[in-house]
Amino acid sequence: MESLFVQQVVNGIIIGSIYSLIAIGLTMIFGVMKICNFAHGDYSMVGAYAAVFVMAWLPGWFGWIGSIVAAAAAVGILGVITERLVFRPLLTRRTDIDIIMVSIGLFIVLENLSQLVFGATPRMLQDPFGSATVNLGLFSTSILRLFCLAFSCIAMGFLHLFLNRTQTGIAIRATSQNRNAALLMGIDISHVYTLTFALGAGIAGIAGVLYGTLFAVFPTMGALPTLKAFVVTILGGMGNLRGAVFGGFILGVAETLGGSYISMQYKNSIGFVIIILVLLIRPNGLFGRREGT
Repeated sequence: MESLFVQQVVNGIIIGSIYSLIAIGLTMIFGVMKICNFAHGDYSMVGAYAAVFVMAWLPGWFGWIGSIVAAAAAVGILGVITERLVFRPLLTRRTDIDIIMVSIGLFIVLENLSQLVFGATPRMLQDPFGSATVNLGLFSTSILRLFCLAFSCIAMGFLHLFLNRTQTGIAIRATSQNRNAALLMGIDISHVYTLTFALGAGIAGIAGVLYGTLFAVFPTMGALPTLKAFVVTILGGMGNLRGAVFGGFILGVAETLGGSYISMQYKNSIGFVIIILVLLIRPNGLFGRREGT
């Protein structure tokens, strides 16, 4: 017999894994470059639309896997372009308000441009499992949702290995911890900035494919993930990747339980209530602010 509580917890973990994936990219960029990018969720929207076009040409598994690769590549390139042309010239400013306003402007431009090019009609990504479901006793869910959870966790695992086991990843961590020391050690800070932004944007693109697969793809779909990513980042601790991972799962479970036991109308406000409570008790977030991983 299924349990409503267990069912909602599982649903929250699945959605939370995608929140974590989006928030990780935002946290990486903030930790290394100190940029609060309010257009970050729209990178996931671009990734979702990349998947729409790939899957129109390649149906089934080849299309779905190809869409992941295409989304990561396309959004990674977009991240390099926006970092170089939009954000890099503003890094020497004394205040953050310029970067914040420019990122909001980028968010508006991307959403309006996508609506102009693709139209406002929502699109659906094909389920490679054919809507198959699985019943595990206390809960049931689709194989696709379980696969999205597994893929998110694998992606986060590979990112952890990259940041901790490769020379480039260590350079990124060193830059986030102490930019001047990293510069004295011969690390190319400019290259690290570009790579970090591309990597963070590419991860958001992958999350956009998963998000669009579970829900729908439309031009304004990036607005809500942006808010969720900031909630997760603040909840876990600014610049703390581990906090972003666990914060995403916490937010996902809290939202699904709140929507089930309180009201779906207030689901999206639950995260902000949690932020207020956490910041009152732990101003630096659950896992503390940290420069790096």
